[in-house]
Amino acid sequence: MIEQRFSRIEVGIVGFAKSARMWGTVAILAAVGASLAGAGDKPTESVHTKGPHGLEGWTLESPVPESSYGDERFGFTLVLARDGQILRRIKGDPIVWRWMFWEDGKQVAYETESFHFSMACVLADVETGRELGRVDCYHELPADAPDWVKALEGKK
Repeated sequence: MIEQRFSRIEVGIVGFAKSARMWGTVAILAAVGASLAGAGDKPTESVHTKGPHGLEGWTLESPVPESSYGDERFGFTLVLARDGQILRRIKGDPIVWRWMFWEDGKQVAYETESFHFSMACVLADVETGRELGRVDCYHELPADAPDWVKALEGKK
């Protein structure tokens, strides 16, 4: 009799745990769905900046879902194009703040940061998207910082 009670309790606990796990999963999926529904705003394009040799670039800007930033939009992706054809989309970490073409349009330098306490200046190859350099731009720049970093930071 006592063994039957324990086995019923065990079955009840296992059933409860499975049910709780299922409802927890449902709650998480509902929260993600609500977040995505709020993020249903299509990104908007920033002003297009002309570069050399038919290049142009812009950022795709979106609001941060369910945040205290309200409807403020941030550039999460840098788009590079030549003669109207998109060459590359570069994701920020997560935000792209400022950017410029470098080396006669062969490279692009951009400033990217998380939402708090870090910022990097990145140099990338326009054709391949390969990262060529990265420098901490959150703290004071070293005297021997590369010219592309000084130029990018000088745009402030």
